[in-house]
This record gives sequence, C-alpha cells and structure tokens, in this order.
Amino acid sequence: MTSFRKLFLLSLVTAFTLVSCGDPANPTPLLSDAANLNSVSFSTVDNPSMSVSAHSTPCLGYLAVTVPEGSNISALKATYYVSDGAEVLIKGQKQVSGQTINDFSNIVDLQVVSESGKVKKDYVLYVKSGNASVDAQFYQFMNKHSVPGVSFSVMRGEKVVYSTGYGYAVTDSRTKTTPDHLFRLASISKQFTTLCIMVLYERGQLGLNDKVFGENGILKKEFKIKGMEDMITVRHLLQHSAGWTREVLDPMFSSVRNGKTLDELLQWVLDNQTLKFIPGSNYEYSNVGFSFLGRIVEVVSGKPFETFLKEDVLKPMGVTDIHVGGGQDERRPNECVYYSQDGTNGYGNPMQVIAACGGIIASTNQMMTVLAHIDGRDGVPDILKPETLDLMYNSEIDPNADPSTNLRRYGLGWRRLAGYYPGAHWHGGNIAGTATIWVGNTNAGMSAAILCNSRSYDKSIDGDMQTMIRDLMEVFQ
Repeated sequence: MTSFRKLFLLSLVTAFTLVSCGDPANPTPLLSDAANLNSVSFSTVDNPSMSVSAHSTPCLGYLAVTVPEGSNISALKATYYVSDGAEVLIKGQKQVSGQTINDFSNIVDLQVVSESGKVKKDYVLYVKSGNASVDAQFYQFMNKHSVPGVSFSVMRGEKVVYSTGYGYAVTDSRTKTTPDHLFRLASISKQFTTLCIMVLYERGQLGLNDKVFGENGILKKEFKIKGMEDMITVRHLLQHSAGWTREVLDPMFSSVRNGKTLDELLQWVLDNQTLKFIPGSNYEYSNVGFSFLGRIVEVVSGKPFETFLKEDVLKPMGVTDIHVGGGQDERRPNECVYYSQDGTNGYGNPMQVIAACGGIIASTNQMMTVLAHIDGRDGVPDILKPETLDLMYNSEIDPNADPSTNLRRYGLGWRRLAGYYPGAHWHGGNIAGTATIWVGNTNAGMSAAILCNSRSYDKSIDGDMQTMIRDLMEVFQ
C-alpha cells in the first residue's frame, strides 16, 4: 500500500471517530425526553410572596389548586416544577416560570415539552380561590365517587360564610361549577312539599289530622280507594307512616309509571298496592306519600304545585330561582348536566311526575336563604310562626305507633335526632345523576348543603357526604 493511500485511510478513520464519539474532552450531553409537570405554585402581582401548590386529581383529569380568598385569579404568576430542561407552553406561547402572568379564571390547557423536543404532554389547570384544606376534601370525595361537579354552601347563624363550586357543571364545555348553579335535589324536594303543606295548615286551609281519601277525604274526588286507605291522614303522609312499603317496587321510580300521568300512577298505587300496616303504627319511607301531598297542595290551594310553591312559599323569602326540573332538553341556562353511572340514566326520571317527592331543582345559595327563613331565629323573618316550625320539626308520633320504629327520627317531612348534627333538621336525596344533603340549624347554629351532579352506587357515598358536611360545619363554626 502506498504511503498516500495509508495516509488517506488514516484520515477517514480519524474523522469517523470524531463524528461518532465527539470530543472526548467535551462530550455532547444527551437531551432528556422527560416532560412531566410535577406541581405548580402561584403568586399574584399584589402578593408575590404567596406560593400555593397544585394537587393532582387524576380521576378528574386536571390539576386543581386553591389560592387564598380574595386573590385575583385573572392575573396570576405560575411557577412550574417540570422535568429538567423541559419548557411550558400555553396557547403555544413559552412561559417564563415565576414571571409570565396569565388569566386562570377559566380552565387553562398547558403543554410541557421535553428538553429533547421529542415528547409533549398536555395538562389541565383548574384554579379557584377559597379555603385550600376544605377544597381538598371535596376533590378527594369527587375522585372517589367520580362526581364531575359539586356545589357547597355553609351558613353560621343566618350568614353564609363559605359558598363555592368544584369541578364541572357541564363537562363538555368545561363550565366551572358555582354555588348558583341549579342541581336536582332528589328527596330534598320533600321539604319543599312539606313547607307548602305547613303554609296551608297555618292558614287554616287544612289540618294535619284531616283524612286524605274516602268520603271525607281531601282527595275524595280525585281518587277511588278499596281498603283502609280512608284511615290515612295528612300527618301520616308527612311522617311516612301511611302504610305503603317499597318491598316489591317503588312505583314513583319503576317502569309501572311509564306512559302514565301522575293521577293515573297514583290511582294505580291505590288499585294495586295494599297497605302493609295500619296507618300511623309504623314507619316506611314513601315517595308515593309525598306525591299524594303534592296533589293535596293543588286541590286545597287551587293552584298547580309549582305555582303554589313559588308564589306562596318562596316569593315571601325573596327566592326566585327554585323550580320543578325538566328533561335534558329543558335544562335551564344555569342548571348543571346530570351524569349517569353504573348503567343508570341521569335523565330517566320524569321530573313533573316526581315533582313533590323528588323533582325540585335549586342552588346551594338559594337553599341557605330558605333555611334562614325557617330557623326560628331573630333576624331574617320566618315564613312560619314559631309554633308551626316547632310542630314541623318536633311533631310527636302517633301514640299507637310502635316505639321501636324510625318514626321518632322523622318529624313532618324532615329527618331529626341525628347524632351527627345535634338539634338540626336535615335530609338527603339521591336519584340517578344526583346526590344531595342539607342540614339546617344545628345546636351550634350551623347550616349547610352539598349538591352533586352525579351519583356513584358505591354504598359509601351517602355516609361520606354525611360525615363531610358534619366536619365542614365544624370547620366554619
């Protein structure tokens, strides 16, 4: 081999080595493909020392963070804790961590791009102001039970001290939930039916011991009976002691209601469901009973149920945004969407048919106003006299009743004697797509409501809500 050829081959080998390995003294660093957002902290222009970190809510698909109340979330500086060398983009614009100001009042999408530029990960930030420790309890609850949106209000005495929303009232549009969003109340509707009855009672238009059916019954023209239904009184319906049970089926929430008007369904009950015990002697929770109470309101007042509720009960309170709900195509502008779980249909219930037992919609803010008008306290004027309120909350049971029954735990349309809420009147509710609870006027003077726009069928959800509302009232006590 000639000297020239040897020199040429040596130069090729040297060049290949330099290209392949680089300068051994200054090796080219490997660029990371990691694109993780570990956490975010926020500060405001007015309060640069504020630093609040986001906590992840992976079930709900976003990072949730609560900044102190009063913070201007439309102008926040975010510090992003990301993988080494990664950068953050919002709407395609690179963010300078700790410096760039953004509006976080709406949902914010951001992207983390790895140092190598090969990997991009998308994240969603959900920012709100409020009490971070309280809010964390709700996010944990929402994760556990897959609830997209929750509204919460709590009142000390007759003043609301915390009122907020969590998650999405409408997931498709990512509409943030507020305490003014309307939710279905499910069985909390029964307390509104009860208020209608108590207004009529206080006016002298009916008595609690008035018979409902038969020759001397309020509904004698509306329904025919064939058994001992002529013994049923208004009080029995309010206390779930009329004699109907749900052992076989609940006609208000079963297929037998399909294609029937409310009156047709109620007549079907009278024709096909025999009373299982003597009225007043026992307790069996009854949606049917409250549906009959709704018809009593209409017959005695001469007004449709919803009209009487709005004009004669809610209007004197200054409440204007509580209604009988409707189907999916009848959703009000500020009403949430109801999300089904476990094969149920969040829109399968005819709200007009179940209006008096489960068809009311309201917001937690409006519910606090209602509770302030029926608490027997000085300040906000009550719509009922003290003696009427005492009768509603503390009505004695029938002396012939079995003392071992749950009658003692139920007043007129309200649950009572709960160890969780000493002195309070309260109730919960559930239908497909809805889980609710409210508590009025504990011995410590606290009231609160929690409304959800979905319901899991994990049996722990009701207990979790009861525990959470108790604990949160203690926080604000």
